[in-house]
Amino acid sequence: MSVSPDAVDLLARTVLGIAQDAELSLAGRIADALRRGIDGPGWAQRQLGDVGRLRKVWSDSLDPYLDGMRTAAGRAVLDAGTQGEALALDSLRAVLREAGATSALPGRGAVIALAEELSGTVASTRWSVLRSAEDIFRSVVGQVSGRVLLGAQTRRSVAQVALDRLISRGVAGFTDVSGRHWELASYVEMATRTAAQRAMTTAHSETLASRGHDLVIVSNAPAECKLCRPWENKVLSLSGGAGRVTLPSAVDPGELITVEVAGTLAQAQRAGLYHPNCRHSHAAYLPGLTKPAPGEAADPKGDAARQRLRALERGVRAAKLRQAGALDDQARRRAGGDVRAAQAAIREHVAVTPGLLRQPARERVGTAR
Repeated sequence: MSVSPDAVDLLARTVLGIAQDAELSLAGRIADALRRGIDGPGWAQRQLGDVGRLRKVWSDSLDPYLDGMRTAAGRAVLDAGTQGEALALDSLRAVLREAGATSALPGRGAVIALAEELSGTVASTRWSVLRSAEDIFRSVVGQVSGRVLLGAQTRRSVAQVALDRLISRGVAGFTDVSGRHWELASYVEMATRTAAQRAMTTAHSETLASRGHDLVIVSNAPAECKLCRPWENKVLSLSGGAGRVTLPSAVDPGELITVEVAGTLAQAQRAGLYHPNCRHSHAAYLPGLTKPAPGEAADPKGDAARQRLRALERGVRAAKLRQAGALDDQARRRAGGDVRAAQAAIREHVAVTPGLLRQPARERVGTAR
């Protein structure tokens, strides 16, 4: 049995939901603060003078979500490690009838280190999230106050347009070290999926190695990216070495099998395999027994379709954030229409793309448990 990308997705789903809740909460709190006294004189001056208090309110409201994300992310990584070990043992039991299934996880130390690293990554988003919320608030107030002759209703309209534009990029958005802008939900999901995958594959590989099995074979994932395709269905070594090797058959030890080893797992990872959000996996390769999956042609259109689906999902979440950030009922109804239109676009995209499945959990905001 191999490591499953679907299992990694499932482990990351709780973290994604909590992050979505955090963004929804912040959008609503920013809207509440902007709405307060917006129809009266001196609104902008009072708002800017209240930023210090609001920063504390937003900080206090964000901390429980961050605690929940750290806990869920750490659990996801530890569970992934345990699953990786179990998958390796199950594959060996099924094929070689191995006993000794209850030994301690060989990669436990590495898995714990990955969990701690991910916890630190989640915690590090706190400053950026709070800074983003404050920047959005100050920007909206500044854009409204720059129009000194606005009536009360026009002031509200200008504030709504500015707020919609800013929170559509993610009310808890921030920029990573490479300059890429992320919404909080997308970032923590990516970080959790990547760490959980690393934990699962590390535990899987070390469990195989601890039982004397050095070779693994990479899965054939549909709609793969160009980084991963060169490694699909390739046999890799856990310890080192490449080229043709002759090994005893797993079916008949008296028979020798020649195997083409493409390189080491570490080399494949350095070349791009198991990049963030990668959907590949690997399984034990047993000479004479393991049959590679049928090869498939490159599918750049499939990868593009999957990326398009991710963008449409972000569009749904952005519309729901605008709905949470509505300053009046009219804006709330308008945002609700945007939500329905974005969901219709997803249904149409999935309907015309064979093999692509809708994932409603990725469109939800405010439903984490």
